[in-house]
Amino acid sequence: MALKFDNGYMMVLFVKDYDRQRSFYRDVIGLEYVHGQEGVDAYFQLGPDGLLLISQDTADDLLSPVDVDHDPDRGARSVFVTDVGDVDAAYAELRARGVEFIREPEDRHWGLRCAHFKDPEGNVWEIHAHIEKQ
Repeated sequence: MALKFDNGYMMVLFVKDYDRQRSFYRDVIGLEYVHGQEGVDAYFQLGPDGLLLISQDTADDLLSPVDVDHDPDRGARSVFVTDVGDVDAAYAELRARGVEFIREPEDRHWGLRCAHFKDPEGNVWEIHAHIEKQ
């Protein structure tokens, strides 16, 4: 039997500096903050899905201390991806809010215009929009 993944998604992100990360996603990126427990977790609406930030202590309790990466400075291990419709407009707005991009908008040969940024703890996000392949 195949698993069905059709009830929406929630990404869970383990964070070292809870306050800084919550502020980044709420105040800088502008995600809709839904609820949370101070210093423990913060749930954001992300389109039809959700993003849950949880503190490393909470992550340790969820999994175990040996299964949680406590060193986010080692480099990207994943990329969160979202379609924004207009990459250049989203890029300009996010830069105006202080977001630092690691790749500026560029057309990619696979039919997407992409830009990439990191959150304060180094998690990488791609914003993209579909373009006609050249």
